[in-house]
Amino acid sequence: MAFATITTGTMANSAGQRTDDQLMMGYARGDRGAFDQLYARYKQPLYHYLYRNCGTRNQVDELFQDVWLRVIASAPRFRNRGRFRSWIFTLAHNCLVDYYRKADKQSIQTSREPEISGANETQAVLLGVELAQSIQQAIASLPPAQREAYILREHSGFSIREIGDIQNISPEAAKSRLRYAYGKLRSLLEDQI
Repeated sequence: MAFATITTGTMANSAGQRTDDQLMMGYARGDRGAFDQLYARYKQPLYHYLYRNCGTRNQVDELFQDVWLRVIASAPRFRNRGRFRSWIFTLAHNCLVDYYRKADKQSIQTSREPEISGANETQAVLLGVELAQSIQQAIASLPPAQREAYILREHSGFSIREIGDIQNISPEAAKSRLRYAYGKLRSLLEDQI
């Protein structure tokens, strides 16, 4: 397919066929053959333009189709100004801009969510297991009275007063045991959390 001259912003082949604008006006009046000629002229340059700017074949195919759908939808409003070539590439540019905006929004949304998949998920599980084991070891290392107060509070949900009653101590003493238990756990686990 040879392209010849560009006259007033439109392509015409060397055999003197209709200009791009004439073809588009013909298509707007119902000449489906005119559309086929435009498609044949711009299929390759338009596809390459989108490919160079986007790079993924699936996305390029989608954008390419979107451009031609916009050409079809805009046919009744097209005005013969000798600018079909720049007009269709403007449509392609606008499709790319829409694509990049959508991709930007998706990347922003994705960046807000932690990405855990495959090897990362296995690593996260292992780190979670290691951390749980470290916490269990740290709790086990507490003096028995502090350990009991901690377990009553954190695992069983008892209030400070109830812990005091269970351990047969005052609420202030229960608070004190918990304070010491939390302090020791914090110091034992500070490098791991």
